[in-house]
Amino acid sequence: MARFGRQWVFRTVGTLRAVWLIGLAFVRPGVVGLVTVMTVELAIIVNMSLYGPVLATYRLEQTPKHLVARTLSAWSIGQQASIAVLTALAGLLADATGPRTALTVTGLLILTTPLLLLRQEQTPRHEPEPARGHS
Repeated sequence: MARFGRQWVFRTVGTLRAVWLIGLAFVRPGVVGLVTVMTVELAIIVNMSLYGPVLATYRLEQTPKHLVARTLSAWSIGQQASIAVLTALAGLLADATGPRTALTVTGLLILTTPLLLLRQEQTPRHEPEPARGHS
């Protein structure tokens, strides 16, 4: 991030983390399929490991200090709940259409997520902490 800047990491790595999943729609049986899955998973892991800390830092910089614990809790709960719900929906789609079609549809939907990434750099908010004295 020091070399390219936060905005570049958000846009470039954030986009790269989304493009790899569509590769699972092209998995074939045998060694070629196994190598495809391993390559896709490795690419996703690498890009998420670059993107995750930058996003976490940005969110914490934007959060007032007195709300950090609540923000981290809400972030964790929301992330786990969304993974569960979207996995169930993908399973229902796979049941209705077949696994390859479900992977293609979810991969295409994930390709739209870079459109939701931050567009321009914002400075951290500096809100005063609430008074902790007697009321």
